[in-house]
Amino acid sequence: MKPLTVIGLNSGTSMDGIDAAVFRIEPIGNGRVNGTADSTPALKFTMLGSTLYPFQNRFRERLMRLVGSGTATLEEVCLLNASLGEIFAEAVQRLLKVSGLSKSDVDLIGSHGQTIWHCPDAKSLWGASAAGTLQLGEPSVIALRTGIPVVADFRTADLAVGGQGAPLVSFADAVLFGQDHKATGVLNIGGIANLTAIDDHGKAVAAFDTGPGNMLIDRACQLYFDCEYDEEGRIAAGGQVIEPWLNELKSHSYFQRRPPKTTGRELFGFGYFDTVILPYIEREKIAKADIVKTLTAFTAATIAGGYNDFVKPKTKIERLVLGGGGTFNDELVRLLKNYWPGDVAISRHEDFGISTKYKEALLFALLAYTNYFGIHNNVPICTGASRPVCLGKLVRA
Repeated sequence: MKPLTVIGLNSGTSMDGIDAAVFRIEPIGNGRVNGTADSTPALKFTMLGSTLYPFQNRFRERLMRLVGSGTATLEEVCLLNASLGEIFAEAVQRLLKVSGLSKSDVDLIGSHGQTIWHCPDAKSLWGASAAGTLQLGEPSVIALRTGIPVVADFRTADLAVGGQGAPLVSFADAVLFGQDHKATGVLNIGGIANLTAIDDHGKAVAAFDTGPGNMLIDRACQLYFDCEYDEEGRIAAGGQVIEPWLNELKSHSYFQRRPPKTTGRELFGFGYFDTVILPYIEREKIAKADIVKTLTAFTAATIAGGYNDFVKPKTKIERLVLGGGGTFNDELVRLLKNYWPGDVAISRHEDFGISTKYKEALLFALLAYTNYFGIHNNVPICTGASRPVCLGKLVRA
């Protein structure tokens, strides 16, 4: 391995735009945490610049509607792939400008694209069994518009060897937090919440989506308070947890499933809100602030429950590192402390010099970097894959 300058691109479940960041990534020592060929790569990084390239309002609304409905024409899927590629390329151009870099300064782009559908559990389609995932944002468009090679489509190789294709972030978590050999939980609270557990040997030993993160909270804020999200958890702080409703929400079968497991809008999106949550609210006449408070407690309780049920029996976490938008929801963090089984030191990614906002951009930069050198970069114990593989497909400029 050698140092490379790599751009990471990602559009997440909020679909507010493209997180774009550029990093200088380089190996440490022999490039391995434990000095063996199958250990986690020992890498360090420096962020050279970042930007959020927002989607236009009309485009975002249509995109969210398409993904939320789960239906689209073949023409829409085809054209959306190309148009997202153009927008991702525009984000790269903006990033280069704000960072004072030219395309010749950058070796590689890692682009996750935009997840449109994720179906990791095999189903029968026309008599054939298939599991799949679909991220759009054509990498050939990005590469040819920017003149920089692109690595994309990271999930499919893991699915091809029996994995869930997620969570991908467990690889980055092991790279970033495994070098000081402390049992660590790395918790990202985005639209969906996911937890990575790293043991005191620096290895990721579990990673899974615990369930909803901000997604349902945000939806309630949009419907009842005419705001995009609960800033600092102020709305929830003024409400009360409706315990019978919380217990009913927690009874969903997803929370009893053993990892590896992943979820998303397909299970806990607008459809779930409209068919499960709204009827209860209307029937029981739940106060608006209590709706937000109970959904906030739902996120906190299922995160803590996921750790207690599936991680703690094998690895007791000494510290919990928070990332994602939920990090800034003070009421959510307070409830998480209350529900957590036992004491744990809580910190944020920023305490380790890592930007919460651009953590996923860093993930895809790290995956692209390791793909470039042919290094296995999935974590089978976390995704359920039968073996290690090299994630990503390289498109030359």
